[in-house]
This record gives sequence, structure tokens and C-alpha cells, in this order.
Amino acid sequence: MTAWLGWRAVLAIPSSRCPAAGRNCRAGARRGGAEPASETARPGDSMSSARPCCRYSPASLITLLQAHSSACPLRSRSSWPPGRCARRRRAVVAGAQHTPDGFVPRRVIASRGFPAAGLIGGAVFAGYYGVLFRAPSLIEQATGGGPLEAGVLLLPAAACSVLAGRLVGTLTDRFTGWQMSAGLAALTVIGVLVVAVSTGPVPVVLGTALTVCGFAGAQAVLVNLAPDLVAADDRNTAQGLLNFMNVLGGGIGPAAVAGLSGIVPAPVALAVLAALPLAGLVISLTRRPAAGRRPAPGATRGSPH
Repeated sequence: MTAWLGWRAVLAIPSSRCPAAGRNCRAGARRGGAEPASETARPGDSMSSARPCCRYSPASLITLLQAHSSACPLRSRSSWPPGRCARRRRAVVAGAQHTPDGFVPRRVIASRGFPAAGLIGGAVFAGYYGVLFRAPSLIEQATGGGPLEAGVLLLPAAACSVLAGRLVGTLTDRFTGWQMSAGLAALTVIGVLVVAVSTGPVPVVLGTALTVCGFAGAQAVLVNLAPDLVAADDRNTAQGLLNFMNVLGGGIGPAAVAGLSGIVPAPVALAVLAALPLAGLVISLTRRPAAGRRPAPGATRGSPH
């Protein structure tokens, strides 16, 4: 579509889904508000808490990482008066302390193994999206073609996501979730390094395919692992929060590569990117089997441990 209709047509596809997503969120909030109040379903509290936490912190981190490549000023006194950031941060912290069952329940974040699962997922997503950000331009440089040729060459890598899902399904009975996440993180590290040292289109496609397998497999493994880390009535919250952490990592990967461009060569930027899934691999290997045991319902209430 970029070659035939331009980049605006490509961006119009996801933007057309935003109104429908907004209607679904409002409908879910109305349904939740009609039900009796409970500790796990407070749509109003969740929405109000999400605004400062989700809208500013991740966006600020990603903007900071790629500020160098986009020539973005890191400080503007006219738009950010002194003390505004500190006041906003204190408000978010105070809201979390006074509303432990709000957007990010403390009992979910404090569940043993859940922060590790979020870090692993974010690290693998960072490696995949960082490669996806860089691979098309590397293929274009190697072949002299345009976006359409790069997209066609990357189709086999995209198809690997189906194979990864099948393979993960057959291995779930043989290995624990932590063992599988370690293998998928290692696969992502290898894929990032292969792309970093590649000089032709074939190695770039091969490395991208490895990161696709790591990304697709880790997403399935970790989302299935999340319910085993929290109480039964916190499963939906845990899966949603884990997906949020994964997507945040997906934004950090391209931002890190973009921020390093112009400072170091592309292979060095990708090698630095490989440190993120490598950290996910280390976290997966250091997890104890006991961390995968599901807490009893209500066992984490009233205490962060």
C-alpha cells in the first residue's frame, strides 16, 4: 500500500479502528458500572487512574530514547513549568497508595513472578520490534529496491509466526513456561545479532524470522502463564497488564534503535538492542519453579506479598 497509495493510506487503517475501540471501552464501562461494586471491577477508578500513568510515562520514555534522531528538545520551559512533572508523579503515586484496587492493583504487581513475566515479554517485544524497524531499510540497501520488494522478501519471516504458535503448542506439556520463555528469548537474541552482522537480504530475513518466532511464542507463553501467577479473580487484570508491559517494550525497541542511529553504526545499535532480550533470557533462567504456583484466591489481599 505504501508503494501504490502512499504512507497516509497505511496509517488510515489502524486509525479507522479507534472509534470502534472507544465505543467498546465505553460499553464495557457501562456494563461494569451496572454491576455491584467489587474489589476487582471498578471501571471509573481504572479509567481515571489510567490517564496520568499510561498516557505520560510510557510516551515520555519512548520520546526520550529517540530524541536524538528526531531532534526533539528534551525540555521546554514554556510548556512544562518547574515542578509540574514532580507534582504529577506525586499525584500518581498517591493515587496508587489510596486506591490499591485501581488501574494497577498492588496485589497483582507484587505477585511473585509477575514482574519477571512482564520484563521478559517487554524485552522480547523490544528485540522483535527493533528488528522490524530496521530490517526493511537493510533489505532496501542490499537489493536497491523499495518498500514493496522489502515487504515481499519479509513475507516468509511473517509466516514463521504460525509455525511458532504450532511449536509452542506441542511443547507446553514438556517444558515449563519459564523454560520456554528462556528459549524464546534466546531465539530473539540470536535473531537480533544475525540481523546486526548481516550484509545481504537472506541473513536479514533469517534473523527477522527468528525474532518473529520469539515474539509470537513468547506472547502465547507469557499470556498463558499470567493466570498462574495471581489469584483466580485477578486473571483478567494480570493478562491485560502483561499485554500493556509487552507493548511498552515493543515501543522501547524501535525507539532505542532510532535514538542510537547517527551516534553509532547500525550493527552496533542492533547489538545494543540484543541486550534487552538477553536480559529477558537471564530473568527466565533465574526464575524458581515455585514462582509458577498459582496463589490461592484472596491469598494476596491485604498484603503486597
